[in-house]
Amino acid sequence: MQKNISVTDLRIGQSFENIPFALKELEVKMSRQGKQYYNVNYGDKSGEIRGKIWTENMRNVDEGLKVGDIVSISGEVQEYAGKPQVIISRMNRVTDMAPEEFLPTTSRDRSQMADDIEVAINSVQNENLKALLLSFWNNPEYKDKFINYPAGMYVHHGYVGGLLEHVWEMWQLSQPYLKIYPKLNRDLYFTGLFFHDIGKLEELDVVGATIVMTKEGSLLAHISLGVLFLEQMIRKEFSDFPVDLKNKLFHLILSHQGELEYGSPVKPQMLESIVLSMVDANGADMNQATKHIEKHMDSEDEFTEYHKWLRRSLYKGD
Repeated sequence: MQKNISVTDLRIGQSFENIPFALKELEVKMSRQGKQYYNVNYGDKSGEIRGKIWTENMRNVDEGLKVGDIVSISGEVQEYAGKPQVIISRMNRVTDMAPEEFLPTTSRDRSQMADDIEVAINSVQNENLKALLLSFWNNPEYKDKFINYPAGMYVHHGYVGGLLEHVWEMWQLSQPYLKIYPKLNRDLYFTGLFFHDIGKLEELDVVGATIVMTKEGSLLAHISLGVLFLEQMIRKEFSDFPVDLKNKLFHLILSHQGELEYGSPVKPQMLESIVLSMVDANGADMNQATKHIEKHMDSEDEFTEYHKWLRRSLYKGD
């Protein structure tokens, strides 16, 4: 099967048949008349769109479909609450297409970003921190996940290579701070930056063609998972790791979201953690802003639609 229509190609009033997409949500709902129907969310590399499968067409849906499956969809694009949605007449499983074809991917060069991060690791002077970084980086499984995992589901860097890109962008944003404020402990700061979102490797997973939240992610969230991961790693491999250094490193991870209401259990209390929380927010906001503008470039409006996380519309420029 070939894919010749993407989500961004769909227009109000358009009908299409047997176009493959990645299934991101399939939920049985009940209408006010007591009839069942499906709420559907599906997408591809270009974006996502919602759909409905009304009662009379539920028989045209393959049994056993699950999130992450590639499905062939037929339907018509209609407008609902000012946004497009597809009234789906048929949805069937597709088995001859790779899930990777439907996953959004970083537009940056992953190999180059990984090389830049490796240079930074090798430049660390503190023996304990360098040994910890190299132990992780030289583990093929950990390194592969770090390079290819997303950094989020929806908010920012929610695509293949997103975690690496987020860390790389933060490291680039950090350079002026390191130059202007020489009292910053560069080794400690970089190690905290490198590991600050390491819990995402357990919080998120890629299932088929969809990024999903794991059970551990829902119960513990990435900050807790990151600290637990490093604690176990240090206990197993570095029994003589200095306690004070470990506590400072954990503080960087625990405080990196800056405010208690943003999910950090403690606020930044060190120079390094203050800078880390700022570049983390800067990188996340800029990623959301640029992706949101790109999403709305086809519109003739000067401003994008309202962005619920940034709490504003964005000017698209000239």
